Amino acid sequence: MKQYSYIHSLYYSFYSKSFYQHVARNWKGLRLSYLLFILCLFWVPEISRMHSELSEFISAEAPKYVKQVPLITISQGKVSIKEQSPYIINTPEKNTPFAIIDTSGQTTSLDKSSALVLLTKSQLIVKNSSSESRTFGLEGIDHLIVDQRKLYEWLETFDTIFPVILFPFILFFSFLYHVIQVLLIAGIGTLFAKRFQADLDFKALMRLAAVSFTPAIVLQTIHAILDIPFPYSAPISLLIALGYLYYAVGLNSEHAVSAANKAS
Repeated sequence: MKQYSYIHSLYYSFYSKSFYQHVARNWKGLRLSYLLFILCLFWVPEISRMHSELSEFISAEAPKYVKQVPLITISQGKVSIKEQSPYIINTPEKNTPFAIIDTSGQTTSLDKSSALVLLTKSQLIVKNSSSESRTFGLEGIDHLIVDQRKLYEWLETFDTIFPVILFPFILFFSFLYHVIQVLLIAGIGTLFAKRFQADLDFKALMRLAAVSFTPAIVLQTIHAILDIPFPYSAPISLLIALGYLYYAVGLNSEHAVSAANKAS
């Protein structure tokens, strides 16, 4: 009997009858590890693309903001600048406020401002949305000097660690999302099993459902590598996976398995 590895699945999942029969009859467990494997293959080029875009943004756009930042001193949790307060950092080209540094107490919130950041005498306020802001106290900072050189160092560090931090985070949530989808279409697969009179338990249907996502995820990966937009990728991928599960369950009907056994 031919043995199929996870690597084989990247192409056999598109067409191979014997592969889908092998997954149902010979693989064990739920094989969610397989789902994690193919998601890793997708997110590696996708994170690489996102990192490239971030690096380009930092290189091209960040200097336009950084060059406006004055020397900021934080001592015993208190902010001070040499420039007149409030000090405005504008969004390039638009000439609208992006950040406000106000140690005078005139500006205490971002409610009536288009700015996204406010640094007061003792707090840093960041706007999350048009109606919500987060406030961070600075009382824990004994002494810190922020100048343009320091900001460039922070940006360089962030650019370096971005893929390392983002990859496990986004992979985890992507995995949870796809596990839910696998459970969903495996449940639908029970109807397919009745339709084809296929002797498949739910674990086998879970394995087939996980493998059925391979063509869709490979397609998304190719789009990511070639940097080609893939509109409505989530619903389209789900439909492709559902179609392949229907195909896979049909290949594991009693008639199809019997015919395969006679042929071998």
